[in-house]
Amino acid sequence: MVGAFMRFLGALCVSAAIVIGSVAGAAAEGGSFFRDIVFDKNADRFEVRLGALSYDSGIFSPQEQTGVVINGEFLFPSPSFLEWLGSPRPYIGFDYAPKALQTDFIYAGFNWEAYVTKRIYLTGSLGGSLNNAPNLINPVGYKALGCRALFHLAAGVGFDVTDNVTVQLYADHFSNANTCARNSGQEAAGVRFGYRF
Repeated sequence: MVGAFMRFLGALCVSAAIVIGSVAGAAAEGGSFFRDIVFDKNADRFEVRLGALSYDSGIFSPQEQTGVVINGEFLFPSPSFLEWLGSPRPYIGFDYAPKALQTDFIYAGFNWEAYVTKRIYLTGSLGGSLNNAPNLINPVGYKALGCRALFHLAAGVGFDVTDNVTVQLYADHFSNANTCARNSGQEAAGVRFGYRF
């Protein structure tokens, strides 16, 4: 039951990322509905995010293990030269899985937010990561990720409780896009909170 919910949550978050891309394209074309979408609301702010995710839960890779992931991120203000890209904010983050034989990740990249109302927004991230899996090709008891360096993709749906406090349904995905001999992929999905300043 929990696994099915987490797969649904992952699908919801991926759908959010697809919508962000579609909305950004339509906004660039000047569609009347999309003029109300706001991409740079928090572009000038720092933010800390922390949450609990379900290990190995997502829609792009099979769930082979269960457990908890502690997720944390720190976002920086968007540099002005990225305004033409929708003012993405640079971020650094981690996925820490305390259970034995589970892989941890550190990652970095860019995060976009698209506000569809004053408080509800879609979020998506694109970047790279490093993992600590001891055996990348023929592991026993955990997934064969194939490479030490992987892509990091993430998506979510957020709600601003206040101007400074936010909550998100969030999912992330790590894989090498078949650039290495093995590509099992690793995912997590859950809830996290953010504080902006």
